[in-house]
Amino acid sequence: IMDWRVMTERDLARMDALTRIAQEEYWEDTAIFAACFRLYPAGCHVVDAGAGELGGYLIAHPGRLDTPSVLHVPLERLPEPADCYYLHDLALAPVTRGHGLAGAAVEIVVADARRAGLDTLALIAVGDAHDFWRHQGFAEIGDGRVDPAKGYGDEARAMIRRI
Repeated sequence: IMDWRVMTERDLARMDALTRIAQEEYWEDTAIFAACFRLYPAGCHVVDAGAGELGGYLIAHPGRLDTPSVLHVPLERLPEPADCYYLHDLALAPVTRGHGLAGAAVEIVVADARRAGLDTLALIAVGDAHDFWRHQGFAEIGDGRVDPAKGYGDEARAMIRRI
């Protein structure tokens, strides 16, 4: 049975192929995820797909609503003081979709945020994921528009969920 587990250092080397498939135009270099893992390993989780392949990854960490991540720029430090738990990236391989893993990932993020003493989740929804995130209880911050300098497309929307 497929399920989320805590990421290890060895998993980082297996992320590149998955991010290119799952994230299409929004894929980020593994160095971005390595920086998150180094700064906050408790927020990094993966799903094994078998045959040594990753079936998904979840990257999250304490953050600030006024300083969302910049696409393709690794974190040098966690934003302080944290006022939200930032869901940096969630990706599933085609073989692992449809098994409830995305919803389970959101439950993990809620639990991790509570352990970190934070009551707000934040993310930037890209591509066609907006409806999924709304279904998970997220709503746009204002009109949701994201500063183009952050590197996301015109359809990207900043979203939050109170927990």
